[in-house]
Amino acid sequence: MEKYDTVKFSKNDLIIRAGENPSDYFYILIEGKAISHYDFYKEYKTENKKGSIIGLISSITREPYFSTVEAVENSEFLKIKINSIIDIENEDLLNKIYTYLYFILEIWLSKYYTILAVNKVDLYNKDDIITMANIYRNNGFLDASYKLCLKYIELFPENPDIDKINDFIKDINPNIKEAESIDNSIYKFPKGYCLYTELDSSDNMYLIQSGKVGVYSIVNSKQVIRNIYIDGYIVNGYNPTLEYKPLLTTAIALEDSIINIIKKDQLIEMMYKNKSSKINFVKMTSLKVNNAILKIKALKNDKLQYKLIIIIYSILKMKTLFNKNAVKLTLSYTIEDIKNILNLNLPNEEIYKELKNIKYIEVDSSFTIKITNIKNYLKEYRNYTI
Repeated sequence: MEKYDTVKFSKNDLIIRAGENPSDYFYILIEGKAISHYDFYKEYKTENKKGSIIGLISSITREPYFSTVEAVENSEFLKIKINSIIDIENEDLLNKIYTYLYFILEIWLSKYYTILAVNKVDLYNKDDIITMANIYRNNGFLDASYKLCLKYIELFPENPDIDKINDFIKDINPNIKEAESIDNSIYKFPKGYCLYTELDSSDNMYLIQSGKVGVYSIVNSKQVIRNIYIDGYIVNGYNPTLEYKPLLTTAIALEDSIINIIKKDQLIEMMYKNKSSKINFVKMTSLKVNNAILKIKALKNDKLQYKLIIIIYSILKMKTLFNKNAVKLTLSYTIEDIKNILNLNLPNEEIYKELKNIKYIEVDSSFTIKITNIKNYLKEYRNYTI
């Protein structure tokens, strides 16, 4: 392993404090034990043992620390500067960072869905397949609806509802072209193409070279968008580790998209060989974690306007990762998307009214949401995310 500075903390010392601006380094615990506390989710705390990574997500996203971490024993840490990630040559350490980030992402997404789900049994069971397929069909995602049904028929040919599923798909005509091979593992996917469904994880990583991919899950019998990913982002099609059904997702090309399809090992190898891919991967995955945490904060906030401010802030943080010079933006998210993310059973007109009262936001008569000054919005409303 590369040589890094070490730092020691005594029992009861605070290592990082929630709400403070992050340092330009993070820690790996090599001896001792520490506990993480979360002001926005007081019923949850995590125990950090040897090998735990602390402070990485906030340090690389430049968002305030979202946890307070306290040493509960005399402890020793590696202290690693964020900029040194680009020079990591230890493949095991890269794999450790990869595993850590996706595990933390699943943890916070599971917390988000636990709050979001009206019927808690839905955390462990999906809606019936016709309900799910009908939701995607009604939202214009015919290929996703069709592929959900086909996979169900393949997996459960003896189930008593198979005749109903067969009748249902007779009326679906996706009319989607097949993906076009461009070069080796690079393909062009037409708009509307379903990459994988909640019944059919792909065991692939999707590197978006151009285009736009929406990732969805059916929760509360609604189509809940996890994120819309653009050029530069990676969509992870692998099965989640945790047994929460909403973690299973459906991915759909929202416009014609060129995508490089690789396996996890190939991604690790790519990061090992390419300096910029290391830092980009850590940034984008850390932003996904931050996005999940912001959703939790928005759900737990009592005021509708603050909920909307936080969720739009989270969308903009994701959108501007690879385009920091963007001035204005028309959101790909509809008011209906935002309502489902926040489980709001309110008329669109009420959401429209609240959005109109937020600086740097315009909403037209078709409920299209526009950000008139991204930089000013992010600066002014950061305080609501702490």
